[in-house]
Amino acid sequence: MSGGYPRGVLLLALAMPVLAGCGGGKAGPAGDAVLDQAMDAGHQAAGLDRLTVAEGQYRQAGTRALARDDAGAIGDAGYNLAVVQLAQDRPGAALSTIAATRAAMAVRGRTGRDAGLDLAQAAALHRLSRDGEAAPLAAGAMASADPAIAEQASLLTGLIADGRDDRAMLARAVAHLAHKRPVAAKWQADEDELNARLRLAREPAAARELAVEAADLRRQLVDYRGMARALTLAARAARQAGDEGAAAALSLQAAQSLHAQSAGAPAADGAPDPFAAPESGKTGDRAPGRDRV
Repeated sequence: MSGGYPRGVLLLALAMPVLAGCGGGKAGPAGDAVLDQAMDAGHQAAGLDRLTVAEGQYRQAGTRALARDDAGAIGDAGYNLAVVQLAQDRPGAALSTIAATRAAMAVRGRTGRDAGLDLAQAAALHRLSRDGEAAPLAAGAMASADPAIAEQASLLTGLIADGRDDRAMLARAVAHLAHKRPVAAKWQADEDELNARLRLAREPAAARELAVEAADLRRQLVDYRGMARALTLAARAARQAGDEGAAAALSLQAAQSLHAQSAGAPAADGAPDPFAAPESGKTGDRAPGRDRV
């Protein structure tokens, strides 16, 4: 962590469970109640998926941190703001926030590496399909002393490696995610998903089982974007195993979930949306003045 005010773990950046504080004590001998309250309000709003409210609270916290001339708090507020912007699918805005945050910290003598900001930047670059730039940042963040940052960096590194067909890096990310049982559901889902990706080519049946388990865990965590990603992976595994029917069903489940999450996502082919608002003039009601048959 760059400062003492709690940061959120970079989960929202991948549409995963909401922010959770992971900071230590206060940044200075005397705290700032206004700054504390803005940070806490931002965490609470993000936890309820009220992302616009959370963004405003983190901006307020960052402004207060500038007034306080507190490099650590500036870093924490900038990090959380970038996370919320990523959760709103605004990676360009997140990159701008991260760059401005780094500059404000540098003016105050904080020029070292910051694993949290590196991870947020890597996630934004990944969203923009700039994986060549994202990969080293994510891989470097795996070495963070903060277990939550290291965990999320390992997941992101594995996702990037799988997309680039870098099996060696994917295996490294899987090894970094190996946990002694039992572990938190989020960490288990990450481990299952990356193991599924690693085993997909040679053991598609086992990969499908792991991907479905990851999807179930992410559903319980209210991580619907991650759930849809795991369902898509399970569809890949089913297709690899020759089960086209299961692959089609899993793909449809993932597509319907993504479409329901975002108005910008493409509609799922193959099945109507039972909850879509009716088009004008196509309500299915009886035409006025016409007798029923």
